[in-house]
Amino acid sequence: MIKDQGLMRHEEIRKQIQILPELEALIPPLLDDEYHQLEENILREGCREALLIWETQLPLPNYSSDQSSNTPRFILIDGHNRFSVCRKHNLDFKIHILHFDSLSEVRDFMIDNQLGRRNLSPEQMAYLRGKKYNSLKLEKGKYDRVEHKGQNDPYEMDEKLTTSAKLARQFNVSEKTIKRDGEFAQGLDMLPTELKRDVLSGKQKMAKSEIQQLAKAGKVSGTELLKSPAETEPEIPSDDSVKIGELKNRLSDLIKKLSKNPKQPTLICDEIISSAIQLRNVLD
Repeated sequence: MIKDQGLMRHEEIRKQIQILPELEALIPPLLDDEYHQLEENILREGCREALLIWETQLPLPNYSSDQSSNTPRFILIDGHNRFSVCRKHNLDFKIHILHFDSLSEVRDFMIDNQLGRRNLSPEQMAYLRGKKYNSLKLEKGKYDRVEHKGQNDPYEMDEKLTTSAKLARQFNVSEKTIKRDGEFAQGLDMLPTELKRDVLSGKQKMAKSEIQQLAKAGKVSGTELLKSPAETEPEIPSDDSVKIGELKNRLSDLIKKLSKNPKQPTLICDEIISSAIQLRNVLD
């Protein structure tokens, strides 16, 4: 029996599917019982929904440099849990190939795709909105540094809206909510991977305000947060300089401690927040 060429190509693609950790992090994790329920459903009914695959030749992180630049890569962008179950039990599954021009386009698609689903927790929704907000702010910053000549752009009025205003309108929430979501996403991304997944899945309870404070602590001195006192440029009295150095070192030690103790975050986060507030007061 001669197989259809398209079917043969899909069979080959299924063998080459790769997972990009940066994109996998955008998929809200399941609790153990949710995963087992999905597994039972797939074993009983098969994998009914196609996995979404990004076919690209773009250079991507976490790929070996010896790969040819014209070798296509097949990146999983939706269906990570289904893929895990099917691979575990050697089950067949359908795929749907999508094409994007950049990794940022893929991120936006994945976030919008996940936010269009109804089974997300409030924390998962806030994280995804925040990730989109932070990503768009970064892209807008790059875009705004480029000189534009198109004065009659039909989207000119929309472009005048702030990023938070656009997303607030898209998701029917307030601008303040979007900005808080950005801090929440930034704070979560500072946590160890296992702890972050546990918070998003609901296994580990942490107040959103604590996670937002983590982001604010990281912003206290920007990229200078973990530098030693000797690397800073203090135009301040020497006593304050010493205190700032001590507080930065303490923050650095606490963040390292948090990564080593992901199961007991609350006390450590409280210490980080307290030290960050002290540092902010000295800098002010």
